[in-house]
Amino acid sequence: MNPETKTYVSLGLVFLAIFEFWAAMQIFGRTGNPSPHARLILRLHRIFGYVFLVYFAWISWVCLDLMERLAEAGKPLDARGFFHGFLAMSLFVLFLLKLSFVRLYRKYRPYVPLLGFILSSGTLVLWGIAGLMFLFLV
Repeated sequence: MNPETKTYVSLGLVFLAIFEFWAAMQIFGRTGNPSPHARLILRLHRIFGYVFLVYFAWISWVCLDLMERLAEAGKPLDARGFFHGFLAMSLFVLFLLKLSFVRLYRKYRPYVPLLGFILSSGTLVLWGIAGLMFLFLV
């Protein structure tokens, strides 16, 4: 997969992150009357969260392969690439931490909404740093 195709394919993560943020705000961000479809939205949030995890892991694998091919071609890792990789690994670890707070360490559940907000905004920033900047440079 070439960098331009990867950029457009990873745009799917942005849409998933926006949906996840919207779903979480519909359930946890409202005061007063909750959404009448709260159970459905929560179930969709959970399902698309796992889709996000698999999609993120797959895109990360593609990125590692691309970085390896670029290194073999003699193109060193630049600052944008470093921050892109660092932010991606950090977001992946944060996602696993959020998932463990929901599933295993229930005492830390109050931190889950903050982690979700960081993941959603971090995904947008990650794509902005890597994808949007790449499209502007090309």
